[in-house]
Order: sequence, then structure tokens, then C-alpha cells
Amino acid sequence: MEILFVRVDPVQEVAVEPGTLDLLRDILRPKDHEPRADPEVLAAARLTGWPLVYDDKIPPGEVHCRPTPGAPPPLTAAEITKYIQALMPKEQR
Repeated sequence: MEILFVRVDPVQEVAVEPGTLDLLRDILRPKDHEPRADPEVLAAARLTGWPLVYDDKIPPGEVHCRPTPGAPPPLTAAEITKYIQALMPKEQR
């Protein structure tokens, strides 16, 4: 099966159709031998800590990396700039 990742930032959860999620969990499960993907890619995916959730509305083979429902929207570029400037010494602003 081909798996298609659909990403919407900020990623806070991974939602997948049940059969595909079972396959994805098997792929990400640590094994003595990793025949399907580079160990570095698998290690990075395992470290994210994103919750994996079932979603019957997603087509088989698709993985939706998306914000958690009800989470606040991500900061805008202006908000990030303002935050960083507030951290800088006054003489560098």
C-alpha cells in the first residue's frame, strides 16, 4: 500500500483510517531489522510524540498530520516577531 501524508501546520496529531493506522503503527514500531524505511526517518517519527488517532472519514492510505481539533490557531509572523523583539535587549530592537 502507498501511504500519502497530508500535512497542515502546526502538526499536533496524526489522524488515519483504522486499517492504515494499524499499518503505520507497525511500520513505526521498533524492530531488530528495519526493512521498510531508513532508521533515521523512523527514529524522527517516533520522537515527535504526536497522538495517533483513528478517523473513519479519511480514505485508506492517507495520513493527515493536522492541528488538534479545538487547538488555538498558530501564531502569525507579526506575533512571532513581536515576541522575539520583546526578548531582545532594548538596544538591539
